[in-house]
Amino acid sequence: MFDRLQWKSDRVLLDDLVFRLEHTRPPPGQPDDWRGGEHFRFHKVAELVEQYRRFFARVPEFAAERIVELGIFDGGSTAFWFELFRPQKLVACDLADKKDSPYFERFVESRGAGERITTHWRTDQADGARLRSILDSDLGGPIDLVVDDASHLYQPTRSAFEALFPRVRAGGFYVIEDWAWHHWPDFAAPDHPWSRQLPLTRLVRELIEAAGTSYDLVASVTVYSGFTVVERGPLRVDATASLDLEQHIFRRPECE
Repeated sequence: MFDRLQWKSDRVLLDDLVFRLEHTRPPPGQPDDWRGGEHFRFHKVAELVEQYRRFFARVPEFAAERIVELGIFDGGSTAFWFELFRPQKLVACDLADKKDSPYFERFVESRGAGERITTHWRTDQADGARLRSILDSDLGGPIDLVVDDASHLYQPTRSAFEALFPRVRAGGFYVIEDWAWHHWPDFAAPDHPWSRQLPLTRLVRELIEAAGTSYDLVASVTVYSGFTVVERGPLRVDATASLDLEQHIFRRPECE
């Protein structure tokens, strides 16, 4: 699919789909020459998509038949993952009080994917019981790939990981996007709403600690500037409950 993408100054085209690049939108109050709703709003830049291309090129045998996406926004990323993997089932969740856009509905219809793509709005990624209930009813098997592009905040992101990672199959992947926001200068401004939030870097560090403790739960952690990929190890855990990541990390006492 990556070779089919056509990058323009303010959009990326994929066959008959149009993805408007949100970072090119004019500031509020300035003229906007886009008209109508015949496009997705897309928050992924070319550099990020190139990182994905590089990662998946390393695992050409990887197949994602069951995908979970956290963070729908406008549906563009959901369409992106569906076109990339053509999974049997893609379940997408978002906290926003919205519904599928007409453009997204037409996309699903055009692919005959009404039974393969399911969206759940008004769903908090920190609500592990709710996430497990959705997967019990919608997914029908272990997860091959999770993509978390939701809150980007430490506690909700960790809660979702602890709820979903037990259901990822051995050799499957869990992706956490935009983990590095704590290291972006714009986010350090005192008036930024995240200026006092715990950095998501903390979770990435904990996942690396878990990988260093044992291969069994976290087989590997791959870090790009745009996302972190956690590979599931072979350890059998209770998939009906959340795990406690801290219980899978050994730390020696601090040296004085």
